[in-house]
Amino acid sequence: MEEVFNGYEKYGSIDSGGRNVSQAVIERIQEMIMNGDLKEGDCLPPERELTEMLGVGRPALRESLRALELLGLVESRHGSGNYIVNNVTTNYFKPLSLSFKLNGGTSSDVLEFRNCLEVFSASRAAAAATTEDIDTLKYLLNEMKCAESTQEKVELDLEMHTEISLIAGNKLISDTLQEISLLMGSLVKQSVRLSYYEGDSIENIYREHEDIISAMERHDPEAAAEAMKRHLGMIDLAKL
Repeated sequence: MEEVFNGYEKYGSIDSGGRNVSQAVIERIQEMIMNGDLKEGDCLPPERELTEMLGVGRPALRESLRALELLGLVESRHGSGNYIVNNVTTNYFKPLSLSFKLNGGTSSDVLEFRNCLEVFSASRAAAAATTEDIDTLKYLLNEMKCAESTQEKVELDLEMHTEISLIAGNKLISDTLQEISLLMGSLVKQSVRLSYYEGDSIENIYREHEDIISAMERHDPEAAAEAMKRHLGMIDLAKL
């Protein structure tokens, strides 16, 4: 705990510079996490001490802690205190996805972004995949084929793509794909619905995933990247 206290002292009191004080507190906590002065599992000092260290009022501090809890960075434990946690990738609030849509982002933007990340991930995953990884992907594909509802198929489709990014082993890519899951889900849902109900055979989507998995099973990065590129290229933005 002493190390955490020293971290606060190093930063000094907050100068909001005309900004909302609660926002300034949030930015300070984020800065300390990014600099490594706060880590997952650290317990923050009691609120009274925090207000003195940061030079802010208790209402502003509590508002910022509630916001950080919503973001998945802080967890309030009754009778114990406030802790730094890593629930960012598992919470249901996806600020990047929401901000993107509110700023006029398009399906074309999402698809281009997916191409940048997922074609590379498929290549890396092909080199790294174990037998267990391939079995997991085959299981998810079979579950997708057997699923009765469009929503189930969409969720399993997304799970396969997430699993490939995890196999690739780049934490930043897999976390980013989790962060834009709302955007990906919307795009995949429309694509699967068109294939399932409007004449474009859903079997094509199955085969595209089979090609990706097959290339990964052969440990052929180039073929896996090409199969992923071909799969993403089949999404007809004109119909979405």
